[in-house]
Amino acid sequence: MSEEQKTILITGGAGALGSVMAKRYLDEGHRVIVVDNLMKTRTTQNIDAFLKHPNFKFIKHDIIEPLDFPGEKIDLIFNLACPVSVLSLQVDPIHTMRTSIDGVINMLDLAKKHGARILQGSTADVYGEMGDHPFRESDNYASNANALSPRACYEKGKRAAETLFVDHSRVHGTDIRIARIFNTAGPNTQMTDGRVPSIFIYNALGNRDIVIYGDGSATRCFLHVDDQIEALDKLMHKENFIGPVNIGNDEEISMLDLVHKILEKTGSKSKIVFEPQDDAPLFRKPDITLAKHELNWKPTKTLDELLDDMIAHYKHIGLPESRILVFAATYYPDAGLAEERLAMLARAMPETEFHVITTKFRRGLKRVEIMDNITVYRLGFGMKLDKFLLPVLGAFKARELDRQRHFRFMWSLMASYGALVGVILKLLGSKASFIIAHHASELYTSPLKKKLAAYAEKKADHIYQGTEMQETNALIERVRKNYQEMTMKQEGKLIRPV
Repeated sequence: MSEEQKTILITGGAGALGSVMAKRYLDEGHRVIVVDNLMKTRTTQNIDAFLKHPNFKFIKHDIIEPLDFPGEKIDLIFNLACPVSVLSLQVDPIHTMRTSIDGVINMLDLAKKHGARILQGSTADVYGEMGDHPFRESDNYASNANALSPRACYEKGKRAAETLFVDHSRVHGTDIRIARIFNTAGPNTQMTDGRVPSIFIYNALGNRDIVIYGDGSATRCFLHVDDQIEALDKLMHKENFIGPVNIGNDEEISMLDLVHKILEKTGSKSKIVFEPQDDAPLFRKPDITLAKHELNWKPTKTLDELLDDMIAHYKHIGLPESRILVFAATYYPDAGLAEERLAMLARAMPETEFHVITTKFRRGLKRVEIMDNITVYRLGFGMKLDKFLLPVLGAFKARELDRQRHFRFMWSLMASYGALVGVILKLLGSKASFIIAHHASELYTSPLKKKLAAYAEKKADHIYQGTEMQETNALIERVRKNYQEMTMKQEGKLIRPV
């Protein structure tokens, strides 16, 4: 194919793979259109840097619905749209299957209409469990995956997509390519997507337990996203070769060895927890002989480079819980017992930024004061009556800070005036999880505060009661676990595979 500027459509282009691909083709001077329903990523974070690029267009759309581009001429289509993580694809398995059937038909019809070449991002999962040798494209046992398992919506959907591609080519002459993508990761991989190594790194950085399903002897082979993009580009531009072709790394590592490597690189205090084996394949190693021969391609980046890149990026962007918004009627130097517990938590969690919105309460105090990893914002006029202004003034301040820092969690110390700030933000559409923390010794005596507390608690996503606030180490462990659970809920993911 000629090297003049092309218009390249990437479905699922806001994801880890598609976003890196978009950057590559923009850098080469091509026009890139990304289509993504944001079901998995939830945001455009991976492509925000391109949104104002003159050669870039983003369309929020679900490919299970037809899509056309009147007045456009699409040259190449990379169909990468489909949840990959088991924590995402099992949320709506029917939609996952439809993405690989209805969505694929729509993309093939679009390719036919535009005379475009189209590449299907298939998967290693079409093979099922590995036999006595690495997966080969010629294996006649391909698709031995259990059709009734919770993962079948993805495994069988992707196999059906390959069949649709080949039949569309036979019937309509559509110019197709099929890539069977093995475990690929990189910095843009969502850290909470549930796959390894991202979920291991996420929990290691958060000092949470790292769960291994089985005894840790299961293996995977990991390919750096940059190597994957290079292979897909070569396949797309290879003449007289449609595939399918395995694209992955053929160097294996066990899950237990991978965890130890990540713990060492992160300096994490996480514990390893073993749980019963799920129905994921034990081994998934590709034979990449065909890719080496037909595409003149092989992996160039090591697993250590991959892990180092991911860890550095995750540290740079911060964990979802790395910035916490806190509401309190009073704070230092007028601290109650709940406020003192927060200060103890902050000292024990130095990796977390705490942004505390409180009242000025008395004159002579700074409006903004930074104390290690706690930043205090004091509102009002320096009077005890400031607490009545806190719900309104605090809500304005909280929205201003949220635009800057995008908080995923907000805490209220006690469930009275400060908690109303969180309630107002939730009513205004905030997606942040709302947590209320009580101290065992602090009780509400006035009828008004009791009513406010009851109302606020109904709006909260989680409440720490009384004795839960006592032991610092136990509380930190509980908080970190709850952060993970609430993060998964925010992102529409399961906590664990079905």
